[in-house]
Amino acid sequence: MPPAEELKATPEEIAEARAAEAYWTPERIAEAVPVDSGKAEDNHGNSRTGGTASPGKTLRAPSAFDKRGVATAGVFLISDDDDPQPDPGSRDQFCSASSVASPTKSLIITAAHCLNDNDRFKSLAFAPGWKPDPANPRHGVAPYGIFPIKKGKIWIDGRYLARGPSKADDLDFAILRSGPNSKGEFLENATGMGNELVTLHSAQLSQRNVTLIGFPGASKAPLVCPSTTTKGFDGRFLEIACDSFAPGVSGGPFLRNFDGKRGDIIGVIGGYKTGGTRDDISYSSQFDADVVRLYNQAVNDYQPDTPKGADGMGDAKLWRHATAATSGTFHTDSQKHGDSDLIVKWSDGEMTLYPGDENEGFYTGCKPKQPCEVQLAGPNDLWSEYADVITAGDYTGSNAYDLMVKWVDGEVTIYKDIDETTKLPTSLDQHPANEIKIAQAKSIWKNAKGIATGKYGGNKWPDDLVVRWVDGEVTKYTNVDGDGLHTETQLLPANTLWADNADLITGGDFDGGTDDAHPDYDLFVKWADGKLTIYQDIATRGLSGASTVLAANSTWTHARIVAAGEFGANDWEDDLFVRWSDGEVSMYGNTQADALGREYQLVPPPTGFAPTSTRPDDPCARVCGPELYRRATR
Repeated sequence: MPPAEELKATPEEIAEARAAEAYWTPERIAEAVPVDSGKAEDNHGNSRTGGTASPGKTLRAPSAFDKRGVATAGVFLISDDDDPQPDPGSRDQFCSASSVASPTKSLIITAAHCLNDNDRFKSLAFAPGWKPDPANPRHGVAPYGIFPIKKGKIWIDGRYLARGPSKADDLDFAILRSGPNSKGEFLENATGMGNELVTLHSAQLSQRNVTLIGFPGASKAPLVCPSTTTKGFDGRFLEIACDSFAPGVSGGPFLRNFDGKRGDIIGVIGGYKTGGTRDDISYSSQFDADVVRLYNQAVNDYQPDTPKGADGMGDAKLWRHATAATSGTFHTDSQKHGDSDLIVKWSDGEMTLYPGDENEGFYTGCKPKQPCEVQLAGPNDLWSEYADVITAGDYTGSNAYDLMVKWVDGEVTIYKDIDETTKLPTSLDQHPANEIKIAQAKSIWKNAKGIATGKYGGNKWPDDLVVRWVDGEVTKYTNVDGDGLHTETQLLPANTLWADNADLITGGDFDGGTDDAHPDYDLFVKWADGKLTIYQDIATRGLSGASTVLAANSTWTHARIVAAGEFGANDWEDDLFVRWSDGEVSMYGNTQADALGREYQLVPPPTGFAPTSTRPDDPCARVCGPELYRRATR
């Protein structure tokens, strides 16, 4: 990068700045909503949207709006095509951000949760010094101009991209590089020097003379909480007590020794679950070597990170050999809370139990104070050659999940009360004590092509089955138990649509309509053309309650395994595990009846994959989390 005096804007950069100004008019900015609007509540049940303290709350350090603006702080503007959260009104969104001193004169820092990923956007921009327009108080004004974010110049830690804001909340920062404004001025040449990036050791999280700045709600002026103190939280976060920091402040700077224009930036609002759930307490991920690494990447214009998979899950080459998976509450640790684990069948016959971590992922290996990944059966021909379909539920009524297997010859077997001590048979002559045969070989079950277990019978037990048969007929069995299969109800007669196109099915609770007394699960279907459908409330509506999650698309034609479960923090089986054709593994947390949840990448795609940004039909362009258009060549 040449010295500052040699920086010169190109005609193309000036054209981009003019386009950004044309898009981000004062009227459009005034209509934008905070990225985290309405998402968080304080401990008194108040939405974090107000500008004053709630009754009964202890007031923290006083804050005040500075109508003069702050040169190095401003609003980070996110078009409705780029926002990280689906918005029913398709409205533009915003966060707070600030400039960082650098040789490029063009760096900005904000919270990572304000962005989808690091390589896809249409109209991101930064408006430093944002303040009220004296001529029109309803609007703000950008005294230094609008600075568009340069394409491909967003640096987010790869672990954050893979795990998302919940698991990687100690990495909730992003560095971006802007182009010049429409006058051809680079950011720091227009505003003066940016804030100096400073790191803190874990023992230094208690700091004095710290000012917090952000743009809450519809404010046109920065909210400034001056000269207060921070303290450490959980050894890896800054905590600050400042009044009235409501949604919109995410990404706002923690500035030490602020002189009214700039200071030492030691944090940004984000982390500890995206910055805090109360408007009088805010958090920042610790600024340490991780933020310095991103800063150096940005200064030197290095390639941004790509998602890094969850530790211990292996690589895509390994997961291409996963041939089936099913969820259930198996591990004794999971049984305490009713959370889901995953059993995976591999091409060599090995059967593996992955305990769920209640955070959209799994415990792998065997680490201290964590449940251990367990091999239920070593490689063998029995499971590799003859196990056709697996599913899981509590069929025997013991409050522990059982494994059901449909074998290629039509036999159906239940293995009761699976946990981390279970050893499954590995040869035809082995019949453990927990084995229960509920259908004989050469039975009609030889024609069952898909089985989804759920609470489809009106009671609290996950002991009901939806079966897709080879001729397209769909039937429901309720109250399956150790005595066998009982009442069968036809949901759909034989038909070519289901016979030829219903690729994958799994059962879950995606519509949030289930309660403990009257559960009514839903059926998820992945079709051959990539369309995703959820049939809501099978017990009461059969297959009449269809809702389209995604229209036909090329991305989901590459899904090879799906399994719904309670893998996240809520109490619903609304998290969707997916193994893709290239071995990539994803989790779509909190999937709804009409929309996929945020995507968490557990295993990245194979190295050497070249993403493309020309995928008009990619559904994850809007509804997913860290999505990198990475499936175009599968």
